[in-house]
Amino acid sequence: MKCPHCGSSCSTAKTRQVTIMYREITLSCRNPDCLHVFLAEMNAIRTLRPSLKPAPGVNLHIAQDTAQPNPA
Repeated sequence: MKCPHCGSSCSTAKTRQVTIMYREITLSCRNPDCLHVFLAEMNAIRTLRPSLKPAPGVNLHIAQDTAQPNPA
């Protein structure tokens, strides 16, 4: 990810799993003239291929382009 202030590349300083589908990522700008540190988030948003071992309580929508047609 690029720094939102100077556009330089950032490195991941740490991550924290908040829930099963949500993670916070602490990013640090590599530009010595900026050094911005900020949080980003990563969320599971949809399924591209269903799991062979689905977890109870995980209900992600199936992406439209990978959904199987309903039998008529």
